[in-house]
Amino acid sequence: MTMALVRVVANRLSANPATDEAGVGEARQARIASKSRYFVFEEPELYLHPQAQRALYESIVELSDSNDSQVVMCTHSSALIDIEQYKSIHIVSKANPDAGSAVCSCADELFEGDSKKDFNLSYWINPDRGELFFAKKVVLVEGPTDKTVIPMLAKILGVFRHDFSVIDCGSKTSVPLYISLLNKFSIPYVAVYDIDHQQHKSAGAIRMADLHTQAILVCVDPMIGSAIGLENDIEEELGLPNGNSSKPYVALNHVSQEGFVISQRMTECIQKIYSLEA
Repeated sequence: MTMALVRVVANRLSANPATDEAGVGEARQARIASKSRYFVFEEPELYLHPQAQRALYESIVELSDSNDSQVVMCTHSSALIDIEQYKSIHIVSKANPDAGSAVCSCADELFEGDSKKDFNLSYWINPDRGELFFAKKVVLVEGPTDKTVIPMLAKILGVFRHDFSVIDCGSKTSVPLYISLLNKFSIPYVAVYDIDHQQHKSAGAIRMADLHTQAILVCVDPMIGSAIGLENDIEEELGLPNGNSSKPYVALNHVSQEGFVISQRMTECIQKIYSLEA
């Protein structure tokens, strides 16, 4: 019922925008009389499956985009969070009863030039990235193999935590964008990146990899997060052969083999990733 009502109101406001130059019509007169509309939702995701939640979110955004309308929403669903709207996100938390509730938000411009476009494109790689706002700690990784294998290795070692979110940033160059966002919201994180010094790479490619690594390291706020470099990449760390097109599946199959042994170095990396410390 809530979803249906939101859609009806959003559609009506879209069909009768408040920017009508003539200022005539019953809908326009009603807006002039009321001046403002406030829509307040408490956990509107209840009883809705994920697809319906995403549809509801689009309608809620339409409401907020209409003139003289303001939306306030409390949610525990990542489907109702869009990082592109980060200026509208406020994290309410309570570290302890004595300190009381605290609100963390960000009104600064985080992206310059093409960085916003690059950041928004990564949404299509990881549409669930909104869950990072609910995480105890965020694990930033470069690609799908890392996102798939790291949690499995954590389960094998017995250190896996459900309140940690592993976010696929889409590429090494996108990792600093996520770090900047997490710094602003004071969300603990660890950025896992590939050193990328493989033997087959040219000197120019290695220099470029070092520049990308440095871009990650300079963004890390040691009071909030940290960074871990993998020896070249996770495939080499696990002893995987090169050139596999379905790398996440191949990597999972490799680590699930009965004779697979996690190296001491990789064990230490996973333990540090899943540590409660930043």
